[in-house]
Amino acid sequence: MLVFVLGRCRVEVKFSCFALLAFCCLFAGASSSAFLFLAVALHELAHLTVLLLFHAPPKAVQLSALGCRVVLNSEHRLTYRKNTIVSLAGPFANLLSWGIMVLLAKGSHVFASVSLTLGLFHTLPIEPLDGGLALRSLLSGAMDERKAGKITFFLSLSLLFPLSVLGFLILLRTRYNFSLLLMSLYLMLYLVLKRNYLED
Repeated sequence: MLVFVLGRCRVEVKFSCFALLAFCCLFAGASSSAFLFLAVALHELAHLTVLLLFHAPPKAVQLSALGCRVVLNSEHRLTYRKNTIVSLAGPFANLLSWGIMVLLAKGSHVFASVSLTLGLFHTLPIEPLDGGLALRSLLSGAMDERKAGKITFFLSLSLLFPLSVLGFLILLRTRYNFSLLLMSLYLMLYLVLKRNYLED
């Protein structure tokens, strides 16, 4: 694990992050992988930028193959509305990048395609995607947090089932594209394990 400090923020880059980079380069090529990681970096940078604008600098940032986890200082608790804005900043940045590429007549470029896919995928109201986190924050501002969590959980599962079926059909049709199926199954597992952990 690579660890370094930026200001007062501890940054941890786990081995799985480098493993994912090597996997992408092997199967997607170095050029496509570079644009993918550029879109991901822009996505995460947008989250961090909004946090800084809200005067809530992160205590730690942990990068792994499963994404970026931001740990906030306990004294910098955000309101539900601000949490929603922070969550949606990432996909907004990706969709804005795609829009700019389209205006520049580069809509078919790999970076444009990756940005659009990442932006749309993260707007889905499924935890732990940004859309799901934003929905939970919005609901928590209008009702009890526990009830908001239950609604988000069941909505996430109800959306993941058709997504996993679609992923399976894509795999059957292409015989190699298993990314949507794998992501859907991972998110289902995440939700179930998280719920079991919270109930213990």
